[in-house]
Amino acid sequence: MKFKKLLFVSLLAPFFACESTNEEPSILIPNTYSFERNGSSTVSYQGQTDRLNMTTEIKNYISSANDGSEISLTKLLNMYSNTNSPFESSELNASSKKLEDKTNPAEVNFIKSVLSEAASTSAKMAQNRTTASDGVAGLIERGNSGNFILVNEKGWEFKEMFEKGVMGSIFYDQIMNVYLSESKIGNNVENTLLVEGKNYTAMEHHWDEAFGYWGVPRDFPSGDPVLQDSENIFWAKYTNGRDAALNVNEPLMKAYITGRAAIVAKDYALRDTQKQRIIELHELVTAATTVHYINRTMNSLSTGDIGNMLHLLSETYGFVKAIQYSPMKKLTNQEINDILTKDFGEGGNFWKVTMEGLNRAKERLSNAYPELNPIKDVL
Repeated sequence: MKFKKLLFVSLLAPFFACESTNEEPSILIPNTYSFERNGSSTVSYQGQTDRLNMTTEIKNYISSANDGSEISLTKLLNMYSNTNSPFESSELNASSKKLEDKTNPAEVNFIKSVLSEAASTSAKMAQNRTTASDGVAGLIERGNSGNFILVNEKGWEFKEMFEKGVMGSIFYDQIMNVYLSESKIGNNVENTLLVEGKNYTAMEHHWDEAFGYWGVPRDFPSGDPVLQDSENIFWAKYTNGRDAALNVNEPLMKAYITGRAAIVAKDYALRDTQKQRIIELHELVTAATTVHYINRTMNSLSTGDIGNMLHLLSETYGFVKAIQYSPMKKLTNQEINDILTKDFGEGGNFWKVTMEGLNRAKERLSNAYPELNPIKDVL
């Protein structure tokens, strides 16, 4: 990577004061995720935005099979690898970014298997519409809504397994294990010279890319609430959903902004404290969201709404899997596996899930994350 000389640094007003690690005010922090140098923005994460938008298009295409239509595996795989101009968006087709090469290597085959099975099951439904049941893939109605979902023989909803799988194995993993890693923001990463042709240093850019995978607007959470409700996507949506119970929106946004300002000021001790705060809060949001969906799953199970239960449990399964990517995770890999393969039905068969298993999963989570204990039944 080539660099050019850094001229000078300035931050975009307005600011609020931040105390440095020795408690002496030394860094000014902007109220929004906005940073400038020589009058131009230094913030850039278009690649992350592209991948969020690609995920939206793919999940929407998978959802089109919920009415019994056939979807194409070739198209799905082309979308996943961004080849042969598969997207409705010309901007995404022109992008050099793709989802496949950013997926945690351990999960690439899982994602592809979800896409493959979704396509093959949709083809069967187009020929002979089948109601899903234990051991039988097909369509099942959510309540009496008239809305159907396509599931496999274990009751896994394909759209949710893909979406939540990508949220964990790409967005979550890239934030915590790639862009906030020592190799991307450590003290040896270039933070004096600008990347050639760009208005940012390598360290600044890597921090921005972590922020980009969160999916919030740059003035979150103080912007237009109605507009932001539509702008908050993927992890941002679930952060916002847990804010009333955990007060996470502002602290997490402040950590991202403060860490970026610390990088500009070369206060690496402050940067590292913000990195740890970001990881802790993202993991807490994930655990709380898991409990939230366990509660909703229990409600659907108790009322006999099996279609909705399968939908909710498919989401829950993805959130639990995401926790494994946190470098500070409070659940062991064995505990995560037990939740997925025992508590959520033997072998991960959702048709066999029980109230006992769901309660056991909720207890595992609330014990690992004490902040959730007082609110575990109302999340």
